[in-house]
Amino acid sequence: MAIDRRSFIVASASGGGILALGGGLAMSRGSDTAAYGTVPRNEASPKLPIGMNLAEVVDWEPGFPFRNLFLGARPWVTRNESLQGPHDTKTQSAFQYDADGYPLQVPVAAPGYTEPQILFTYVPNKRPPGIYVLLYDGEGDIGGLLGAGRIISQKPGRVKLWMEHEGKHHIIVIRRSKLGNHVRNIRLVAEADERVDLLATPFLPEFLDFCRPFHCLRFMDWGATNNSIEEEWVSRKRRTFYTQVGGRGDPDARYGPAPNAFQRMYSGGVAIETMIQLCNELKIDPWFCIPHRATDDYIAQFAKLVKERLDPSLKVYVEYSNEIWNWGFYQAGWMLQSPLAGAMVEAKGGSPWKDAAKTDGKDHPERIGALFRRAFAIWEREWSGADRKRLVRVCAVQAGWVDAAKRTVKWCVDNGGADAVSPAAYFGPDKETYDSWAAAGANLTADQVIADVRKGRDLAREGNGAAEIVGYAKSLGLRYVAYEGGQHIQPKGQAELPYNPALAAAQYHPAMYDTYVELLRLHSDMGCELFCHFSSVGQQGTRYGSWGAKARYTEPDVNSPKMRALVACNEV
Repeated sequence: MAIDRRSFIVASASGGGILALGGGLAMSRGSDTAAYGTVPRNEASPKLPIGMNLAEVVDWEPGFPFRNLFLGARPWVTRNESLQGPHDTKTQSAFQYDADGYPLQVPVAAPGYTEPQILFTYVPNKRPPGIYVLLYDGEGDIGGLLGAGRIISQKPGRVKLWMEHEGKHHIIVIRRSKLGNHVRNIRLVAEADERVDLLATPFLPEFLDFCRPFHCLRFMDWGATNNSIEEEWVSRKRRTFYTQVGGRGDPDARYGPAPNAFQRMYSGGVAIETMIQLCNELKIDPWFCIPHRATDDYIAQFAKLVKERLDPSLKVYVEYSNEIWNWGFYQAGWMLQSPLAGAMVEAKGGSPWKDAAKTDGKDHPERIGALFRRAFAIWEREWSGADRKRLVRVCAVQAGWVDAAKRTVKWCVDNGGADAVSPAAYFGPDKETYDSWAAAGANLTADQVIADVRKGRDLAREGNGAAEIVGYAKSLGLRYVAYEGGQHIQPKGQAELPYNPALAAAQYHPAMYDTYVELLRLHSDMGCELFCHFSSVGQQGTRYGSWGAKARYTEPDVNSPKMRALVACNEV
């Protein structure tokens, strides 16, 4: 999206600092007091449970987790059979698909085109170069490999390939698929993994090794939570669907065309069963985000599935959507106009509409609280008795707007409860710092970037909204967990600016380790019981940010000061 990943970060309430403790719409603190705003420093080495947000499954990032590369394929693209003409003829609706997204027949005729149409897709391109094997069931021809690769050998059901990878495009083409025995169950694996049971052992070893130290894995991005189009349980993403890349959109067409039937086929991200399998294998607690459009039945079936399959020794953290107050995401607009949320607030005596016709919503903190409680209540019914102790109901709130956060917390507590409050825990530049960096331009150094973010980090102890929110929630009996946190160092407006190299260098600066340790010390001193870093891996130094704890799962921890700090402060 063309917005900051953690949009609208707000400056420290103490003024003049550059600390940001949470994403969301930047608003003033109004008349809130600072009763809980000061955080005394504990000199002891900080130790607290560290969790991790897993990076989104996409083909162009280095953090791909699966042995089967085809699980990272993009939605099908169509083209003329001759491979001449437009790169994408946009005739996907001319094809029929099975329940796992495979076309039932290729080629097909399409209105407006004299040539028959075929399909292709891009697959992950950040794996090591080498020999890969493409396997499939059914009758057809996947002999057309376009991009940086070549076919070594081919026979029905098996194509041996050389793949260059390292950022070079790899395109798999279905030229022919026989109706009645169509091409399906495509797997694309390293030659050494050809005989591996991909359902039993789907994860790459380096991915598992990366995850092992953490206490919790948050699946917000794996589940394609932001701008989700998930609604009905029966149409959710299954493990057997050809790709686990998430589909998103705006079914209400508030900001553009609603997704069509083809686009809806990709609804959701990684299958929930796969998320549970990962946590069971590693004995790590999961953190699930419920899609904002999910029906009551979807939420109930979600809760049942987790209860049936999750290792009974594990807890489960449950959150409704993600940053539902963040107007950069479609779920915020949906929430504000939702008749469902409005009716729940009205039922408790609230007034969630600006007009008698109920077309323009207001009082979004109470609306958010109501939506959280709806999801929690359904999970509570499914997780009753002894299992209830394993359920952690997380009320995620906007750290940058204290009054709104308190109102959401109060609504939850007054109408059935929650177990934990969860503001985000970021640090990064404010307007004054951006102005300073712009003035320095290409002369900005990583040393100065680190010095600037340290100033803001230190100001957080003098008074910050997140500490006030946490103190208020604790007075109501809630615990504190951070759904996301870490550095938020990126160029202003995500633009290509002269000072960007310094921001990239700061990610590997030795002092970034100490900066992270002090961030974790601050939240440990605030009583944080789980700090979920955002995010696991990702390219470093891009104009969109450097969210990963390191650049790729195979990068040694010694090369990544962020990852070393997370591991060093992680409570064993």
